Amino acid sequence: MGFFSQTIEAKLAGREVAASLLVYMGFRDAPRHWWMGFGDLTAGGHTWQGTGEMIQIDGLESAIGTVAPKTTFTLSGVDSAIVTLARQSSARVKDRPCQVFIQFFEIAPGGDQMPWQPLDAPYAIWSGIMDQMSYAADGPSQRRVTLTAESIWTGRRRPAYGFWTDRDQNARFPGDRGLEQVVNLVMKTVRWPAF
Repeated sequence: MGFFSQTIEAKLAGREVAASLLVYMGFRDAPRHWWMGFGDLTAGGHTWQGTGEMIQIDGLESAIGTVAPKTTFTLSGVDSAIVTLARQSSARVKDRPCQVFIQFFEIAPGGDQMPWQPLDAPYAIWSGIMDQMSYAADGPSQRRVTLTAESIWTGRRRPAYGFWTDRDQNARFPGDRGLEQVVNLVMKTVRWPAF
């Protein structure tokens, strides 16, 4: 069975098909699901909140070779409550997962139902790790929040717990005290062998 069977079937039947991006941000304590449309959308077992044209994504590309590109998400037209959250966000954002999906829709011809009906499940096109969130004001009522995210391949050459510190050693082996005194050895001369 191929991908997007419902989408292909709708297109072959001559129905109009559209697509939109869906964004998942795994904020600590409050994960969010957004889509670039209006109103709420139920797809893939989640309810995605519409942002309309307020969200912009720059640098959404696949990592090629040894380059791990940085992606920037910008949410404009936000209120002061969102800016306040951005000011206190480092613990809620840093190293948290985020994903971008594509969702296909059938454009329904009027009626009481939602004009865009999801076809198939959302398909993940990009995965990353959130890095930094910042905010700016372009005027008294024009605020925007910017979030940078790195590809999941950014740290691919760095081994897990790659620093010789007490903290990293305890992450690998809880209770181990083998590297506890490393910090005291910086710039210290040790004579070997000692007589």
